[in-house]
Amino acid sequence: MSSKTKVIGAVAGLLIVGSIAAAVAYNATRPAATVDVATAATGDIAVTVTAAGSVESDARGDVFPPTAGVLAVVSVVDGQRVVAGEVLATLDPEPLDLAIVQAEAGLAQAEAGLRAVDDQAPGSAELQAARAATDAAWQAYRSAQAAAAAVSDQAPGDAERRAAAAATQAARAAFDQAVAAYDALKAAYDFAPSPSAEASLTAAGVARDQARAAYLGAQATERSLASVDLSSQQAATDAGVAQAHAAYLSAKAQQEKLEDADVSPQRAAARAALEQAREALALAESNRAKATMRAPVDGTVLFNPLGTPAADGTVPKATPGAAVAPQAAVFTVVRLDMVRFTAEVDEVDVALVETGMAAIVRLDALTDRSFETTVSEIRPAATFTPTGGTVFPVYLRVAASDVNVLLGMKGDAEIEVSRVSSVVTLPIEALFDDATGSYVYTITEDDRLVRTPVELGALTESVIEIRSGVRAGDRVALAGAEELADGMRVSVR
Repeated sequence: MSSKTKVIGAVAGLLIVGSIAAAVAYNATRPAATVDVATAATGDIAVTVTAAGSVESDARGDVFPPTAGVLAVVSVVDGQRVVAGEVLATLDPEPLDLAIVQAEAGLAQAEAGLRAVDDQAPGSAELQAARAATDAAWQAYRSAQAAAAAVSDQAPGDAERRAAAAATQAARAAFDQAVAAYDALKAAYDFAPSPSAEASLTAAGVARDQARAAYLGAQATERSLASVDLSSQQAATDAGVAQAHAAYLSAKAQQEKLEDADVSPQRAAARAALEQAREALALAESNRAKATMRAPVDGTVLFNPLGTPAADGTVPKATPGAAVAPQAAVFTVVRLDMVRFTAEVDEVDVALVETGMAAIVRLDALTDRSFETTVSEIRPAATFTPTGGTVFPVYLRVAASDVNVLLGMKGDAEIEVSRVSSVVTLPIEALFDDATGSYVYTITEDDRLVRTPVELGALTESVIEIRSGVRAGDRVALAGAEELADGMRVSVR
């Protein structure tokens, strides 16, 4: 290093030392700065979440019209005290009465449709007669077989004659059954004529005629047993068997046709239409009964807006002639003695809040009052502020029987989310921060400031917890107009 460089370095060192000495001398001789002082104390810190909000009714009932219509009568005024069941307004009944008439006509049409489907299905009497005709045809067929078997015997004698007499009796009995079956079907057809009943009656007539033929054939067989030549009788009885069998098959087919007739899909559709018509009539009658709108609870009736404001700024409300719809409540009845404060808690803080936490509500209009309460409910669905923020409604009941707390009053809720006990505390104004961390200025006995690093704990808007660096009883300077510095002499205010 050259001697010139050494000289310059020495001069610079002297200047630095001189500056430090001058600064120390200045701090030692400058007038003392006046500062506010706080004493570190041991106490509790309540960590709170603060949120703005407004007053709402905690007990309310909205009154909706049962259907779209026009108000004929409005029986109350906005803000009137009402009791549960008191008449608020009445809809024009003429459209509601017309709806009932139309629903009754629809019901009558649905009932007629179901009757038409039932007429297509065979009745129980018709089915019973068809089964009886089948049984008679079977007996005639068996009788014809018996007659033919008797004729086939080539040695007629007493046994044959007895057999022929028995066959005649059996044929007579079968004929009587066929006649009875036909008469029963004829009576059923005369009571409720239908295509299916007519077919059954025709089949029964055929069975009756064939049973008569079988009977006559059996008689002829019996009378001709004395004759040696039985060929004609045999032919007749064989023909009778064939005819009886054909008649049985015809009666059986008709019976099966009636039993297999299925109109259940049509009947189900007709019954569904009938139920819909009944429900439509019940709804029309219910709407007519609700044409008179009544207060659901005791309280104060409030008129809700009906549509958009007019050009002059007036908001349409319930008046005679006003159009209403079931989607919008015409009135709201509220209990002003049961109100709640709805705090809009920011999404960052809502996870800290729980039901049952203590809180204090302060209203802008009632600056001399605060209301101690607890969190009663936290809505899980978020809402959005006009500025685009995300908040969650938190409800706190307010007992305000002795003051005039009105709906819509705005204010703030301070919710205590946690508490630390027996810790060293300082006012928030005592805290300073820079790149190295947090610190305070403690005050020595000779009133000089000492920059003291601190470790922080719980932090509120007004108080901080000091975990290390300061002890209870230490004096600490508060931030003010004066710029504080380490070693500065101060005057305690």
